[in-house]
Amino acid sequence: MRTQLSLTMEPQCFVSVLNFILLFILVPNFYDRQGFSAVTASSARTNSCYDEYGRPQRCLPEFHNLAYGMRISASHSCGKPPRKFCKWELRGLSCQVCDSRLPSQTYPVKYLTDLHNQNNVTCWQADPKQSRENVTLILSLGKTYDITYISLQFCGPRPDSMAIYKSLDFGKSWRPYQFYSSSCGRVYGRPKKAFASRENEQEALCTDAHLIKPLQGGRIAFSTLEGRPSANDFEASFVLQEWVSATDIKIILNRISGGSKKQDYKYYAVSDLAVGGRCRCNGHAGRCPPSRDGKPVCECKHHTAGNNCEQCKAFFNDRPWRPATETSPNECVACNCNLHAKACMFNMELFKLSGGNSGGVCIHCRHNTAGRFCHYCKEGFYKDPSKDITHRRVCRPCNCHPHGSMGKVCDQNTGQCPCKEGVTRRQCDKCDTGYENTKSPIVPCIKTPNTVMSIQPKDSTCSQCKKVGLSGKKFCRKDFAMKVAVLGLDRSVQGDWVRVTVNVMTRYKRSLVRLRLGNEFLWIPRRDYKCKCPKLRPGRQYLIAGSIRSTRRKKSIVVDHRSMVVSWNKNMDIKVEKIKKKCQNEKDFEHRYN
Repeated sequence: MRTQLSLTMEPQCFVSVLNFILLFILVPNFYDRQGFSAVTASSARTNSCYDEYGRPQRCLPEFHNLAYGMRISASHSCGKPPRKFCKWELRGLSCQVCDSRLPSQTYPVKYLTDLHNQNNVTCWQADPKQSRENVTLILSLGKTYDITYISLQFCGPRPDSMAIYKSLDFGKSWRPYQFYSSSCGRVYGRPKKAFASRENEQEALCTDAHLIKPLQGGRIAFSTLEGRPSANDFEASFVLQEWVSATDIKIILNRISGGSKKQDYKYYAVSDLAVGGRCRCNGHAGRCPPSRDGKPVCECKHHTAGNNCEQCKAFFNDRPWRPATETSPNECVACNCNLHAKACMFNMELFKLSGGNSGGVCIHCRHNTAGRFCHYCKEGFYKDPSKDITHRRVCRPCNCHPHGSMGKVCDQNTGQCPCKEGVTRRQCDKCDTGYENTKSPIVPCIKTPNTVMSIQPKDSTCSQCKKVGLSGKKFCRKDFAMKVAVLGLDRSVQGDWVRVTVNVMTRYKRSLVRLRLGNEFLWIPRRDYKCKCPKLRPGRQYLIAGSIRSTRRKKSIVVDHRSMVVSWNKNMDIKVEKIKKKCQNEKDFEHRYN
């Protein structure tokens, strides 16, 4: 039943519709899901999803009769019980018996979708008694198809009222496609109408054009886009794109046509059910082969997936999925995850903010990376400057010392950990200069206490000075003490002395040494200066205390390795005043009991 269609039995009312359907049968690629396009390309080109240069392009599966060889169900078929039926032929009245017990006298529903042979027409039929009731035919297509037309070739009288329905959920629910009746309002509650409005293009229309005489035989054909205002702009009409889609077709023969008074002549008989269309693959597949379970599945290209190529593959979500059009293939684009992720998701807000360039968000970033594009290292890691961001080992662990750092997060670019006070190095694992290790997890490094320059060992010409903390007893033994700011060193003075210019800021003890506030000169023996005992630096402040005997060779203030030289800090003033007061009390006590 699928090789060709004959016009010998067609009434004149359906010539235009029949020509329309025959055009699609003879030229399968004329109709595609994007509307009524001119035939400008060959079938091979239409089926190819890439051009000769490897560039993506819209592709469509082959157009064919979807009903051919498919299983179809009927609510009624003659033969149980055996029933007589009659029909008029060229040689006169012919009557036969439909009996399901005899293969030569059966008229099963499978004849609707078998191979049509004009020289040996086979018909399904319901007996006259069954034809007084509603007779239902259901064709399950097995997947979503884009339907171009539905036609029925009748062997007997055409029905007075008939309805065509479609399903998009494999028969769970049904939507009306088209109605045929001499009384549209009384039978279906709809007006007789040939065109749908632009506001409601999915409206099922009702017509009586199928009832032009003769009523015997003929074909009823329904075109899914005929009478739809947006048919010429199909690519832009998502309403019509959904309108032509179906998974199942249901035809209900509600009332047989009148004419003969004898009931033996009133029965439904159909020789051919044709459903023209192609697999719905949204322009992303050129083939629709059967899967392992025998159901057709789109062979998706353009990085799409799904039974109908209705979504992008897991890693190709940088742009929203769209059906392919004649002007744009709308290929799914891979996300930019810098080789650190295998999946991503689409975000419409980010896509809009990017100006329609990118909306992909990488998920499950690996190799210790993070971010929308897996483009930076996650917390606790930093980027190795010697490696590219796509390298699988670009992120190195911070390894911040648990005691020396204030956290586990380091600088993303340098890897420097946030060190506590007195702690240094990248991982905060060493005390800084001037600090010593306390082995405490809370305060690992503390500042080294102030030191004094003490006497060198007698058996050494110039050994390192001993470091001794500020002591009250030593302070009390000294003959003078003052707070000075070192202004400069003059190494050009000849002889055994080095002159130091200081500013005397505070006098704590004067004794027999002349001390005045303001700028003064201090004298350091050259040998002690070379041994850095004491070590004075310009720009710093010191507490200097010495003895009178140090001034016998020079009638000036002499500071040597025996003098007390202490670096000044902000709390030393109070400490020195307390030591000074204590020294005075001890001196008064000695005078009182001597």
